[in-house]
Amino acid sequence: MKHIRLFFFISICCALKTLAFVPPLTAVFKANFDGRKPGPTETVFRHQIQLKSGESLAVEERLAEIGGKIYVIFRSPSYGDVGATLSKGFYSFSGDKKLPSRSRALLSFYTASNGDPFREVLIDERMLKRDQFSQYKSSFTPQGDPASWDLKENYVIHSDLYFSRTPQGPAIIAVGSEEGKTRRAVFFDKGTLLLSRLEWREANQEIAWNFRGSKKVSGDGLFPDEMTFSVDNRVIVQSNLISRQFLKGKSKTQWLDKFSASSKSSMSPNLEEGLRILLGYR
Repeated sequence: MKHIRLFFFISICCALKTLAFVPPLTAVFKANFDGRKPGPTETVFRHQIQLKSGESLAVEERLAEIGGKIYVIFRSPSYGDVGATLSKGFYSFSGDKKLPSRSRALLSFYTASNGDPFREVLIDERMLKRDQFSQYKSSFTPQGDPASWDLKENYVIHSDLYFSRTPQGPAIIAVGSEEGKTRRAVFFDKGTLLLSRLEWREANQEIAWNFRGSKKVSGDGLFPDEMTFSVDNRVIVQSNLISRQFLKGKSKTQWLDKFSASSKSSMSPNLEEGLRILLGYR
């Protein structure tokens, strides 16, 4: 009898797979944030930004989340250091200079210690829908022998949550909003379940952050170690994750001292142009 029940359960699972079974988003988010620890952190990126003139601008970014606040130090070999804080959709620099940000998704992914803040940002920015996290019909109340559960009939298949092939490889795509030529979506690698793309389609323009690879941080989680920002498939920013560390005690104080010094510096026009590109969608 036990063998019959096991066969029945396996048969149901196989049937779900043939119906384009997609892993629940709860499992996808767990894979992305598994092992992360709370606390102040510094994440260091290195960027190559293509300016309108054709010149390539190198920028090192030191991003810190301390006490729920975002601080950033940008270092350019050509134009020096500047510091900024992120608040209410703007990066604020010295001299009341503000650069707009259209999305918090990328920073939320790198600074959150669990998937909840990232999920809420994606929902708020219409890159995900809350009901996409529903795995079973609300009327489904499994009781008794699992072999008697009608999983096939009660599993929710979301039409806006599906597998697709992409230039980065097979992906799970969750479409949060789509109307005419406007679409917002988030992609996860089919194999690893890790974040692979944040996408905005606006009118006739396709804008995206693409993520590749993974870097295991000691005492922390996995993070993509390569990023590109593209407009209509033309890469404008190439980025690499250099390091990540927790800030405690003296190291946190020293970091804030460095930020205080850099936040007083003015910004050159070329550096401003590069940062406008880099920060526009993050």
